[in-house]
Amino acid sequence: MLTRFCEDSCPFCGGTNACGVNSTQPCWCAAASIPRALVDLVPGAAKGRVCICQACVLLYNQDPPAFEARYAPK
Repeated sequence: MLTRFCEDSCPFCGGTNACGVNSTQPCWCAAASIPRALVDLVPGAAKGRVCICQACVLLYNQDPPAFEARYAPK
């Protein structure tokens, strides 16, 4: 998990989150189901400031325990 955060980067994998908040087009997440439990895993310093990438949302939805084992704070 990242310890420094950038608004354009996923707080878990560090990849681009492709956030569309400042775009004229709807963001990919507008049609996505993002579990509250995943949002709750975002570290406090990043909560409400960065977006989770689509790949991490899909990975979490496929196997929440494996995702948590890899990315949850220790």
